[in-house]
Amino acid sequence: MGLTRRFRELIWTLKLHEANGISVHVACATRESGCRAVPEGAEDLCVDDAEAWTEAHFRRTGHRRYLFFECYTKQWDPPGDVDPRTIEGVTT
Repeated sequence: MGLTRRFRELIWTLKLHEANGISVHVACATRESGCRAVPEGAEDLCVDDAEAWTEAHFRRTGHRRYLFFECYTKQWDPPGDVDPRTIEGVTT
């Protein structure tokens, strides 16, 4: 269950928006060399592609530490029997 709040006389719940999926930003975190390399031309990767990039970078450089930032979308949803498009002041 997500965070809940009252708004416009309804209880709204902050939920993960599954349709947008998860994207990953990844960077080398090796401090000794100050590398900070990132995948060229790809800011948002799926988890598999981010892990594949770290493997290739590790094989090329021997660097073992990486920063992973997972990004996902959440949205406020009203109770299931209410269409949010029918509520004044609420956008989709």
